[in-house]
Amino acid sequence: MPRLESAQDVDAWFGDHGWFPGRDVAGLVPAMTAEVVAEYRREGFPVEPFGAADAFLAEHGGLRLTIDARRGEHLTFTPRAVWRDDPAEVAELSRGLGVRLFPVGVDSSEGSTVLVDERGRFFCLHHTGAFFMGADKREAMIALAHAPMRDAEECFVRPGRPTG
Repeated sequence: MPRLESAQDVDAWFGDHGWFPGRDVAGLVPAMTAEVVAEYRREGFPVEPFGAADAFLAEHGGLRLTIDARRGEHLTFTPRAVWRDDPAEVAELSRGLGVRLFPVGVDSSEGSTVLVDERGRFFCLHHTGAFFMGADKREAMIALAHAPMRDAEECFVRPGRPTG
């Protein structure tokens, strides 16, 4: 994975893999999301894309960013469930956060599902738990490069406690 220290580093990494400011694949988003929507519904935990997910996928959908070329590890921005229990875990995380979540990608290096919430924050489901990646895509990628990430429970909605 490249050294990601700043927003400019993240943009350069994305750019190396086909992203550019103003990239628009919005016409492909319904086809990208249909399979994961159907899969989650079959498992009893329906999800639907919302503004932040649609906007992210319209700009980044279909990108495949190299994490480690020698090991064939990539970060792919195509929605899908990584593990059979992803839908239940997404539903549980969503309840804890008090917002809807939508899967927007997969980190093959860790077998993690990347999620965005209604506020545009990024989270990941890893076999060791759920983690907060960042308040936006750039923070999320910097956190990914500098793991460990914060436990997602730090963002849970609790009475008398501000969120975030």
